[in-house]
Amino acid sequence: MVIGAKLKQARESKRISQEELALMLKTTQKTISNWESDKSIPSLDYLAKIEAVLEVDILSWLAEKGIVFNQHNDKGDNAAIINKDFSKELKEQYEKRLEEKDRNIEELKNEILFLRNMLNNNNK
Repeated sequence: MVIGAKLKQARESKRISQEELALMLKTTQKTISNWESDKSIPSLDYLAKIEAVLEVDILSWLAEKGIVFNQHNDKGDNAAIINKDFSKELKEQYEKRLEEKDRNIEELKNEILFLRNMLNNNNK
């Protein structure tokens, strides 16, 4: 079972609608729908919120997808992620997010440049 199906099952077992869950998580119903249909994947922050709201074990869900959290590494950290053969779909989703991040960075750089130019023109 994939994460989206598990999320839907957990939500429905609590008799919570997508709209209600969205309000609890401070997101949109469409986002919940996308997660449940595996069109997108919740961030780690959202996974933590989902775990608290729906009282589920997210770590076991992730372990089934090959994502394991090392509880005791040699540095004393508790959140090291070990990749154990990610699925093709998960890799594609990750690549899409990286591309979106790059586009957002480029847009922000352009906006900063524009604002600097505006500021320089106003100071003349």
